[in-house]
Amino acid sequence: MNPDDSTITRKRPLLFIGGTGRSGTHVLSALLENHSRYARVPIEARFHVNPVGFPDLLAGEATPRQFVYKLQKFWWRRIRAGEVAPVIAQRLAMGRKVRGLHKVMSREQFDRAVARFEASHGDGLEAACRELYYDLLWPIAIEAGKPELIEMSCFTIAAGPTLNRIFPDAKLIHIVRDGRDAGSSKVAKRQKRDHPKDGWEGVRWWEGRLRKIESGVRETRPESLHVVSLDELVAGRREASYQGVLRFLEIADEPAMRNYFESEMNAGAAHKERWRSGLTEGQQASLEATYVETLGRLEAEGFHCASILRGAYEHRPA
Repeated sequence: MNPDDSTITRKRPLLFIGGTGRSGTHVLSALLENHSRYARVPIEARFHVNPVGFPDLLAGEATPRQFVYKLQKFWWRRIRAGEVAPVIAQRLAMGRKVRGLHKVMSREQFDRAVARFEASHGDGLEAACRELYYDLLWPIAIEAGKPELIEMSCFTIAAGPTLNRIFPDAKLIHIVRDGRDAGSSKVAKRQKRDHPKDGWEGVRWWEGRLRKIESGVRETRPESLHVVSLDELVAGRREASYQGVLRFLEIADEPAMRNYFESEMNAGAAHKERWRSGLTEGQQASLEATYVETLGRLEAEGFHCASILRGAYEHRPA
């Protein structure tokens, strides 16, 4: 992927998908990749939404030098969180569990984009961020021969105001999931000491992530944002949820995407109700009570996604 800049069109539409983590960002992006309009970035790029990324940079909480340092040292190539030191060398050698932008571009392409950013940010930081994003990731759309690009970093929705500012025409989808399933998935993938250790901590972790998202949503343009429930897509009001995504994106249904939806997106594939695994009936009842209390708190505080979470909960399988 090393196209000449002249092949990059002036209009480069973007779709950002985000959530709490363990909420379905990857599966939704995989669904949409089957549409003729969308290519997707196959990794979480992160530099445009995470700490020391675009939001901190434009807010003056990180300097361009700090941003470039993290871009070159962390977002370019990093070990998955939680890898213990004795294992790192082996994993690096085997090419496993090493993440970052190096998976989707050459070092030459990366260095050229960074150099352009360093040379231009003094003339306008917002424009420099926009061009850096396109320089790094738009070649994926060109290679796929598709007119739009999807990116799926988890912090996307929390960074909605920044993305609105840099990419005024971009669309954002917030995909939500039952907090018990999202939390239990995080427990199963526990990578850091401060990550949740059980279902109750998992729900608290999920609520904390939603609170960060809510702060961003309240400053995000409503017309740029759509909320969809993974639970409804796979096991509830499937067709209505599917059609809602199509309407928001202003695209027609297509056979390849429909086939993926029908064959790959189901309760089993999404591990729906996984939170019950290993819990006694009494423990399940306790965790459910915790979750219901949490939903009530989100509703009372007017969270933008509270009603869709409540609807998915009330339509849960028996």
